Amino acid sequence: MKTISDLDAKLLYDFFQLAAPVSTQLFAEISVRFKKRTFQKGASILKAGEVETKSNIVVKGVVHQFIFDEDVPVTTNITPKGLAFNSLKSYIDSSPSLEIQEAITDVELLSIDKKDLEELVKKNTEVCYLLYKIHEYILLDRENRTLLLQYRSPSKRFKLFHEIVERSNRILEGTPDKYIASYLNMTPQQYSREKNKLSNN
Repeated sequence: MKTISDLDAKLLYDFFQLAAPVSTQLFAEISVRFKKRTFQKGASILKAGEVETKSNIVVKGVVHQFIFDEDVPVTTNITPKGLAFNSLKSYIDSSPSLEIQEAITDVELLSIDKKDLEELVKKNTEVCYLLYKIHEYILLDRENRTLLLQYRSPSKRFKLFHEIVERSNRILEGTPDKYIASYLNMTPQQYSREKNKLSNN
């Protein structure tokens, strides 16, 4: 792992600023704890059975998060550049992760260890507020996806994906269609039909 560059620091700063204002002093205190990690396309970032100990922000590329259901991969999340991810249940209770994290392109991450983040939280209430706002955003994103998955109609799911999932445009930029289809609980054929309808309109 490497220390982060000025360019990486700007992306990290912008990520925090979207959640809440961050002072120069606070950002300096947080950013020094982040390290750069790189993964080639197809590499595992977290394997099933490993314990999640990091929070990550994607600097480059797209991360696919999934589980296996009867040997079939089922997408739990897609995280493109500028957004954060981890295997939350494993991270919170230190249990073996059911989720797998895979680089579906070459990927660069900024990662902070759980122990470092907890140290920051214990001594700085500003960090607590910042994390609270970030978690609000993450919970809203997950609630919106849960909502769209309730609809049996692929057309309705596709429509809501574009209307209420704020990250949809970012996901579409660099993610192959088969992963988006899985994210929306569609077959590749269903997704292709809906995508063609949108193009024709």
